[in-house]
Amino acid sequence: MRIFRKKGLVVFVILALIVYDFYPSLAYAQKEKVKVGFIGFKFEGVGVKVQRDITNSVLYLLAGKPSVEIVSPEEAVSIVGSEKINSVLSLPSENDVIILSHMLGVDYLFFGNFVNQGKDTNDVVLYGTFECFDRPKRRFHTVEITWRYDDIDSEVKKIDKEFISKVLPKSGGVFTSLFFIIVLGLVVIGTYTLVWGLGGESQEAGAPPVVQ
Repeated sequence: MRIFRKKGLVVFVILALIVYDFYPSLAYAQKEKVKVGFIGFKFEGVGVKVQRDITNSVLYLLAGKPSVEIVSPEEAVSIVGSEKINSVLSLPSENDVIILSHMLGVDYLFFGNFVNQGKDTNDVVLYGTFECFDRPKRRFHTVEITWRYDDIDSEVKKIDKEFISKVLPKSGGVFTSLFFIIVLGLVVIGTYTLVWGLGGESQEAGAPPVVQ
C-alpha cells in the first residue's frame, strides 16, 4: 500500500510539472488572437527598395495569419519612437528587447538583421539572423538565414514553415481545450490520491497494534 502511495506522489509531482511547463502556452493558445510585434530589420549593403520589399513581405505574412493581431514597424515607431527601435535593431540586448515587448504590449516580438553578401546592390544575397522574443515562454528564438532577393517570396514562405509557425502558438481549438481538461483532471486525481494516501498513513500510524 505504501508503494502505491509513493507512486501516486511521484505521478502527482510529474503532472504538476507538466502543467507548470505547458500552462503559459495553453493560456495564450486559448486566446482568439495573439499580439505580435514586428519592428523590421537592420540592413547593410542593401538599397531602400530591397529593404522595403523584404520588410513588407514578412509583415504581410504575419498580418495575414488569422490568429495574429500585428503591431507593424510603423506602429511601433509611433508608440516608442524611432530612436528606441533603431537602438534595439542595432544592438539588441536581451533586456532592451524584453522591455520593448512590454512597451508595445505584444506577446511575440520579431526582428532581425541582414548583410548583403552578393557582389553588389544588384546581386542581393542576404545573410543574417531572424529572432523572436517569446513572452509566454520567457525565451528567445533565433534562426540564421540566407535569402536571395530574386526569390524572396519562396524564401519568406520557407522561413514561415521552418521558424515562424513553430514559434507562434496554434490557434485555440477543441484539441487544446481537451488537452488542458485532461491534464487538469489528472492533476485532480493525483491530488486526491496523494491526500487519500497521507490520510491512510495517518490512520495506520494512529491505529493500535493488533494482539492475537
